[in-house]
Amino acid sequence: SDVCSSDLMSEPVLQAMHDAAQSFISLHEFQRKAGEKIANLTNNESAFITTGAAAGIVLTILACRTRGSETAIQQIINGTAKRSEVIMFAGQRIPYDSSIRTAGSELVTAGDAIQSFDYQLEAAINEHTTAIFFCAGAHLAGPALSLERTIEIASKYQVPVIVDAAAQLPPVSNLWHFTRDLGADMAIFSGGKALHGPQSSGLIVGKSAWIEAVRVNAAPYPRLARGFKASKEEIAGLLTAVEIYVKRDHQADWNGWSAIVDSWLAELTEITTCRVWRDEIGRAHV
Repeated sequence: SDVCSSDLMSEPVLQAMHDAAQSFISLHEFQRKAGEKIANLTNNESAFITTGAAAGIVLTILACRTRGSETAIQQIINGTAKRSEVIMFAGQRIPYDSSIRTAGSELVTAGDAIQSFDYQLEAAINEHTTAIFFCAGAHLAGPALSLERTIEIASKYQVPVIVDAAAQLPPVSNLWHFTRDLGADMAIFSGGKALHGPQSSGLIVGKSAWIEAVRVNAAPYPRLARGFKASKEEIAGLLTAVEIYVKRDHQADWNGWSAIVDSWLAELTEITTCRVWRDEIGRAHV
């Protein structure tokens, strides 16, 4: 069906990757131009393509640590950089938060697995605080402060907020909701899930100054995040995938998925069933 086939890369995405593979191009220029186009499509100030959402975590933390300063980058390389701490809510710990340590930062938790209070987040902020890392999704919302309140507190102390939204599509509006609407500095998305781009791709969107700091740390520069090099094929593929995704009929997608569930429920009449309107990673319908 169309619904099932949409889980794979589409022909236009594959064609874009093939075309890129046949061409010579400046990766610096291609990243910048692709980022500008994606930013326009997603109602963000700027955007950057990387090699998966976990790579996006490393890059955003490095951006916050260095703020784009080549001197600060060299200090990390030399082992002379100042201590760096990144705050997470204890109830939002995920298997991928080890990427924070990959960027050379210590992970500090606020609150506990049941609840969090304003004073706990504020108490965790100090002169070593690099950023607050917030994991989106209704399944992680209970023990944490709301993102709105987190951003409000962070702004008071001039601490950037990064949102891990790797699997938070749909709805398509999340591409700009966390950043443009709520005020987070950067948000990270997987390129290989709902966007149906290359499985090895990821997307960072957010404020121009922070995305520029990401860029300075990233390939093709020979710096700390050189290993997270997005190829020209991945850049072309994800750019095309985003173009397609924002223009999709998302209500039609939802109707198709809903019809499949309805067919299951119609067959499972001999057992008790319950229809859940959010999935295991906290996504609701469009």
